[in-house]
Amino acid sequence: PTHIKALRELSSNYKPRKLPDVGRPKMWLSGLEDLIVEDVHNHLGYPFLNVGERCNIAGSIKFKKLMMAGDYGKAMDIAKAQVEDGAHVIDINVDDGMLDGLAAMQKFVKIAVTEPEIAKVPFMLDASKFEIVMAGLKWCQGKPIVNSISLKVGEELFKEQATLLKKHGAAVVVMAFDEEGQAATEAEKVRICKRSYDILVDEVKFPPEDIVFDPNVLTIGTGMEEHSDYGVDFIQACKTIKEQCPYVKISGGISNLSFGFRGVMKIRESIHAVFLHHAILESGMDVGIVNAKEMYGYDELEPDMLTLCDNLVFNKSPEATDDMLERTSYERACIEAKKKG
Repeated sequence: PTHIKALRELSSNYKPRKLPDVGRPKMWLSGLEDLIVEDVHNHLGYPFLNVGERCNIAGSIKFKKLMMAGDYGKAMDIAKAQVEDGAHVIDINVDDGMLDGLAAMQKFVKIAVTEPEIAKVPFMLDASKFEIVMAGLKWCQGKPIVNSISLKVGEELFKEQATLLKKHGAAVVVMAFDEEGQAATEAEKVRICKRSYDILVDEVKFPPEDIVFDPNVLTIGTGMEEHSDYGVDFIQACKTIKEQCPYVKISGGISNLSFGFRGVMKIRESIHAVFLHHAILESGMDVGIVNAKEMYGYDELEPDMLTLCDNLVFNKSPEATDDMLERTSYERACIEAKKKG
């Protein structure tokens, strides 16, 4: 045809566009705007992806009440506030026995993608049931993260779920669970993550840069001796997993760490600051589900608080939990005194 001939003659004087150079694989997410995870620094200066936790029924009583009441408009305000406060990704979790999770996930995502202030960031679709995250994924523009799959369901179903997510182009969080249960020790975390990696990369052909391992941030400071090493085990496992599983990311639900000190934000965020400082800079942790607005910088901590947190996170002293509980009682008393004026 003459128009094809004209185009060919017009373009014959130009060289084809050079293909991009092949480099290290990177996780490239997107909402309305794209986001390369390896290039991100958070508001505290760490090379770390803040995943906002407040649109999670398990993590926010306010959000839970709004979802139970069907008030999606005010729920969107919570999502917007998180982006303004420094969240790079919004975690969406509507898991609750009294709520139709599948319908709620679909409706939330459908509304969220129409709000530019929210939809500009990628979403993390978070649910305990795979059909719920798939419902959200089908209504989600861009490239989100699905949270989560694990070997808990067995190898065959694990591979089926991973294949489906690969087809949809989503990144995936893989929990350190297998048929025998949750990984608590450093060795178990590494073993399960390496096994999952080999299946995903070698058999499913899942892009390794789109895999996010969650080696389970577990609660410390409970008074039970067997829980005392949970913090240091996670930090050490991160480093080994990154060494044995090239290009993967490491994530975790940070609020789990300090659950025993709930009610005193200063204590909780101080513990998180010490934990994240070492996990990020020494072991390569990349991603965390956090309340970005409340996060403390490591350098902001008072010297005595820094010592207390360091002892607790790294289990340096048998009295670490008791010392922190004593400080928690003091901080709680201060809060009450301020309320009374």
